[in-house]
Amino acid sequence: MSDMIIRLAEPSDEAAIIAVTEDAFGQPDEANIVRLLEENGESLLSLVATSEESIVAHFQAFPIEVRGAHGGPVCGIGPISVATDKQKMGIGSRLITEGLQRLKAMEQTIVFVLGDPAYYGRFGFSVAATAGYSAPFGGPAFQALELSSGAPAFGELVYPMAFSE
Repeated sequence: MSDMIIRLAEPSDEAAIIAVTEDAFGQPDEANIVRLLEENGESLLSLVATSEESIVAHFQAFPIEVRGAHGGPVCGIGPISVATDKQKMGIGSRLITEGLQRLKAMEQTIVFVLGDPAYYGRFGFSVAATAGYSAPFGGPAFQALELSSGAPAFGELVYPMAFSE
């Protein structure tokens, strides 16, 4: 998709982001998380991919508090959404790559995600990188990627309120 542009999301993009997220997940729960992160001021980074000036994908990052440890800033990503008619074209990969580069530039030390291990493993995420952390969920879909030195080695991850509302 050569005409795709990745840019920071703007307030006027909200309705299109919600629509793409609901389309991608087939239900409103993930879209509600995106909406609440923004409303609660808990969005760390929100990117959109546009094609022919329409939003076709969205990348969401949010801060995570780590209790019981010291280290640099920690974040999570998700939901990551690509419109169903635009999937399998590499848009999600380009969006995630760009998002991870921006998070590294923002001096985030480690990023957590809950998603398909085969997909996120391509970017370097692993279950092993979550060792030492406790979170509201676990299992093979819970993965992390260290972006730089200085990440806390352990601790309890506290997610934004949007994940419990």
